[in-house]
Amino acid sequence: MAAKTLRSSPICDSSIGEALGLSYAIQWVHEMQLTNVDFEMDAKRVVDYYIKGSNDISKFGAIVDDCRRQCCIWFENSNVEFSRRQANMFAHTLAREAILLASPQTFNVVPSCIGSLVSNEKL
Repeated sequence: MAAKTLRSSPICDSSIGEALGLSYAIQWVHEMQLTNVDFEMDAKRVVDYYIKGSNDISKFGAIVDDCRRQCCIWFENSNVEFSRRQANMFAHTLAREAILLASPQTFNVVPSCIGSLVSNEKL
């Protein structure tokens, strides 16, 4: 299990921020040389556009189109799926934690902010 937090500036539209989050996750997973990865997001607009596309020529569309291209090139069997925030408290908690951190963090062990969630999941 691994996790990574990033902060982005300047502040941008939430849809663009979520699309950038997917892009950074795809790049990070590729750098770790992982394959067959499913990316879960609570950003329905990003997931819907990734799956269906709609020829959006905005910055949002360009970012998600690039995510789709990268996944096709780097991963043979990976998906981007929608998961309600309530169903993925790990990601939601890490996102809240990222706001408090001064710099990007990579966790190769379970970070303390989600330790209790992991313990509860094992029960």
